[in-house]
Amino acid sequence: MTRTDREVIRDLAAQLAEEAAAPIQQERREGWKRLNSLQDQRPMLWVTEIPFGEFEDKVDELRCVCSEARLRGVERALRQRLFTARRLACDEVCEATWWVPKCIVGAEYGVATREDLIPQGGSYVFSHHYQPVIRQLEDVAQIRMPTVRHDEPQTAAQVAFYAELFGDILAVRACGPRQHFYTAWDQLVQWTGVQQALEDLIERPDFIHAIMQRMTASFVARMEQLEQQNLLDYPHPLHRVGSGAAGFTDELPQPGYDPAHITTMDQWGGATCQIFGEVSPAMHDEFALQYELEVMRRCGLNYYGCCEPVHDKMHLLARVPRLRKISISPWCHVAQAAERAQQRYVFSHKPSPAILAEPTFCAARAEADLRARLEQSGAHPCEFIMKDISTVRGDPERLVAWCALASRVLREWYD
Repeated sequence: MTRTDREVIRDLAAQLAEEAAAPIQQERREGWKRLNSLQDQRPMLWVTEIPFGEFEDKVDELRCVCSEARLRGVERALRQRLFTARRLACDEVCEATWWVPKCIVGAEYGVATREDLIPQGGSYVFSHHYQPVIRQLEDVAQIRMPTVRHDEPQTAAQVAFYAELFGDILAVRACGPRQHFYTAWDQLVQWTGVQQALEDLIERPDFIHAIMQRMTASFVARMEQLEQQNLLDYPHPLHRVGSGAAGFTDELPQPGYDPAHITTMDQWGGATCQIFGEVSPAMHDEFALQYELEVMRRCGLNYYGCCEPVHDKMHLLARVPRLRKISISPWCHVAQAAERAQQRYVFSHKPSPAILAEPTFCAARAEADLRARLEQSGAHPCEFIMKDISTVRGDPERLVAWCALASRVLREWYD
């Protein structure tokens, strides 16, 4: 590590600590808490999955200068956090903590994925074509039951590295899992192929059930082992719940919890079944929800959904225990969802990121979409998350403009 590289990192860490000390950060935490408890609160705003790779070499504050590869990764993360805090008018909470994920091994399903990456023009995002690796019923046994283990020396080494680098500026903390978001169908189609999996819902339902039963048993066993080995972590701060935004809440951990033995009931859970966008409610229930409930019933609060429209499946979601947030995707009929949800949930809105990818950014159309979503949501508490951003055509000012516009619209509507 060169002296120059070290100074660069430490200077950025100091800037982050300064941002984290601003009073606005606590205001945002409290805002998320009120929202997540279904209390009166203006709609909260968050931006994620930003294509920094498109423009980081064009923006001085994002351009990395460290020579060592490992430090460039740290530098990049710090610069991106500072860019978000300073340039994007959203409600992301900036904290003076550097979280080091605990090195947990043996928790994977153990099935290798075979895929072809397909370039998408000038975008840094690739499409994926999956080669089937689970074809027949006997192949389901490839999905292994986990044997979870914490590699404590590796975790300690990671913590020591960052503590020596900037531990006097940012708090450095090891952290275990803080939520349990079950994305079974995102994984399943990578093993079977997308078209084949959907065809098998009709032609080979027993095959699909066998996969889901095995995956769910594996996921639940992982949760139980993490809990038994005290590898779970305190649920705050949790900056992202499921496919939504921040999970700050006074309702977790559960009253009377033991800080020396955190359970899954002290944490957020959730699930999504994006591939079922055009699948009937009955099939969604049979092939997805009945298994997802095995995960969500073990958690203190839950989030459901991502890109799948759920307006015609609200009667199914009513069965999810302690469901608090639902994803309202670009393909969701907002008014129907609001009518059927009956103000029981936070609406986690996902405006279409396509507005940022057009030849010219149209602020008027972006504003019209936000206002329509607000009006159709009725009295439901709302959060707005701009995500899945494949491209901004190399122009970060589009993100800056959209955030400023969205912040203004949400505040005006609430006022």
